[in-house]
Amino acid sequence: MEDEKMQNTSVGENISPISGLEEKLTGRLPYTLMNDFMFKAFLQENEAALRGLICALLSLESQEIHSIVITNPIKYGQKIDAKTLVLDIKLVLNNNQFINLEMQVANLGNWPERSLTYLCRMFDHLKHGEDYNNVKKVIHIGILDFTPADFPEELYAHYTFCNKENGHIYSDKIGIYMLQLNQLGNLKDKERLPDLYHWAQLFRATTWEEIQMLGENNKVIKDSIVTLKYLTADEEMQMQMEARERYRRDMEASRRLGLQENEKQLKEQEKRLAEQQETIAEQQGTINEQQGTINEQRETIAEKQETINKMNSESLAKDKEIMEQAKEIERLKQLLSESETI
Repeated sequence: MEDEKMQNTSVGENISPISGLEEKLTGRLPYTLMNDFMFKAFLQENEAALRGLICALLSLESQEIHSIVITNPIKYGQKIDAKTLVLDIKLVLNNNQFINLEMQVANLGNWPERSLTYLCRMFDHLKHGEDYNNVKKVIHIGILDFTPADFPEELYAHYTFCNKENGHIYSDKIGIYMLQLNQLGNLKDKERLPDLYHWAQLFRATTWEEIQMLGENNKVIKDSIVTLKYLTADEEMQMQMEARERYRRDMEASRRLGLQENEKQLKEQEKRLAEQQETIAEQQGTINEQQGTINEQRETIAEKQETINKMNSESLAKDKEIMEQAKEIERLKQLLSESETI
C-alpha cells in the first residue's frame, strides 16, 4: 500500500471538456456534496480540496502534508449497485498514516459498530511476520448528517483509546473523528473551528450562491468551484450521481417500508397483548369473585363450627350433669339399701 501512487488525475482528464466554466452560476445545485459519489469524485479530482479538508479535520498546517494518496479511486462509468454501496475514501497520508474518510447521510442506527469495524480492518495491515513496531497510525473520519443515539450534540469530536480513569493515552495510533453536519449553527464552533466550519457549510450547501459566499472566506473552496462545475455539468458524472441518488432513495424507501412493516407488526403485537391483558383482567375478576365466595363460605363454616363447638360444650356439660345425677342416684340407692337392711 505504501508504494501505491495516487490515481487522482487533474481536473478534466476524466471528464469531457465543458464550456462556460467561468460563468457565475446561480440557483440550486444539481447534486450536493452530500451525494457520496459527488463527495468522492470531488475530492478525487481536486487534491488541493482534499488536502485542505484533511488539514481542517486533523488540525494540520498545509506544509505538514508531504503526500496524500487515494488508494481506492473511483472507476468512472462503474455501475452503482450493492457492490459499490460504500463510497468511502481510503487515504495514505505522508506514507505513515492510513485514513478512511466517508460521507454518511442516513442514520442506520449502527454508526459506532460501523466505524469501529472500518477502523479495526485498517489497523490490521501488517504482513505475516512483520514487526509490530511497523504498524501505522489509522484514523476513521465520518462526516455525518446526524448525531448517533446517546452521543453528544457537538459539531466535531475526536475519540481515542485511553484510560477511563485518568485519561492516559494507551496509543495514539488509533482514532475516530466525527463531523456532525446537523450540528451546524453554533457560533462558538464557527469561532473555534473556522476552517472546518466552512467545510461543513460547503457539504451542506444546496445553492451556487452559498458556495460562492463560502469561497470569499476560503481560497481552497473558491478554487474548488471550477471542479464542482465540471462534475455537475458532465453527462457521465450526472448519470453516476443520479444512479447513486436513485440507489440511496430506493434503499431509504426499502428501509421505510421495513420500518412500516415492523410498526404494523408491533401494533398487531400490542393489540394481541392488550387483548391478553384484558382476558387476564377478566379472569382475575372471576378469580376475585370466586375468592370472595370462598371467603364467605369460610366465614359460614367458621360460624357453624363455632355453633357446633358451643353445642359440644353444652353437650359435655349436660353429660357431666347426668353423670353426677347418676352418681347421686347410686348413692341414694346405696343408702336406701343399707336402711332396709337395718
